[in-house]
Amino acid sequence: MKLKKKKQLLEQLKVIPDFRVDKYKILYPLHNVLFMTLFALLKGAKTFKEIQIWMEYAKNNKILHKVFGTKNIKIPSKSTLHRILINVDNNALENIFREYFSKHITKKNIAIDGKWLNGSDVNAQYTKQSHQAILNVLDKDAKIVFAHKFLDHTKKSEIPAFTELLKDNFFTSESQLFSFDALLTQYEILNTIDEQNNLYIAKVKGNQKLLKEKVILTARNFHSSTDSYNDAKLGVTERDSRVTRTVETFQNSDCDIVMHHSNFKNIQTIIKVTKESTNIKTGEIKITTEYLIANYKSTAQEFRDKILQHWRVETYHYHLDMLMDEDDHIAYINPFAISILRSFALNMYQLYFNKYKNEKVMFGAKPTMANIGHSCRYDDDLVSDLLEL
Repeated sequence: MKLKKKKQLLEQLKVIPDFRVDKYKILYPLHNVLFMTLFALLKGAKTFKEIQIWMEYAKNNKILHKVFGTKNIKIPSKSTLHRILINVDNNALENIFREYFSKHITKKNIAIDGKWLNGSDVNAQYTKQSHQAILNVLDKDAKIVFAHKFLDHTKKSEIPAFTELLKDNFFTSESQLFSFDALLTQYEILNTIDEQNNLYIAKVKGNQKLLKEKVILTARNFHSSTDSYNDAKLGVTERDSRVTRTVETFQNSDCDIVMHHSNFKNIQTIIKVTKESTNIKTGEIKITTEYLIANYKSTAQEFRDKILQHWRVETYHYHLDMLMDEDDHIAYINPFAISILRSFALNMYQLYFNKYKNEKVMFGAKPTMANIGHSCRYDDDLVSDLLEL
């Protein structure tokens, strides 16, 4: 049994300061509790209660004995476990999370999106705070979240959170490509990305009405698009519909700037995406159009691929809800520590999928995220392998 990376992770967790002041009376070391919580999440436990029940069941687990170097593992009660997890230093845990997954990413194609933590409030019964939210930063190539920003009270705080994130040296390597929803299409954000010699693809919607009107007008003033790509031959399906996208780009051949704007600097490309969805059952056709802007030039096909890759962060959020039941887990006081640990577990599922996606390693079939999670419930050795990736 490989133990190297598990022991390394345990040593990293020891760095997190323990909020309990009398360290000589601590029966349940914080690093052990965090490691067991992660193990429990990988095993399919969802709530504090389920995690604690699994801990009681697994106190004689041979893998845990070898990692901890002891056969006497003390298990906290549900209330004690809850008290420990809601008092974890979020920033310290986040630093360990970033360091752990930094070797698996390139940070060249980055998707940014906020997610409500719906279990962080129960009709304001227990807290005066509204639902909490978290900003997830996803590496689109590895399909894993490699960083978070904690949001206060509303998703509107995504804007200052992303602005602060851009000032962090962790995210300022040259030639990174950022994509995000229209909420973050703010001139301060786009100009900062541009000044750092990084790239962006930004949606333009109703929150920037004047910008959208000017973008549409500029595109219409072109006699024809600079480049066009239709993906009908790919046979894309989404739910019950066949989907085709026509992507058109508009660029200035004489200079880089395609549209002057007093606030938004260096807009080099306007991108028009026309999506046609045909319902397979009814034959009903729905056509939608959206516009995006970018501070660099490329082909229509390349932009189409980068735009669709942004939705990998939505897929990640879907897996958090379907595989980890994040939306159903009540955590109304400091929900961020357990959210980071869920990302830990989901990333490990994804890394296993990335490694074996073309091999028949799951019941004679290629793995899916769902059957990786299902298999972990019954196979401690698989969980151990995930912790060694």
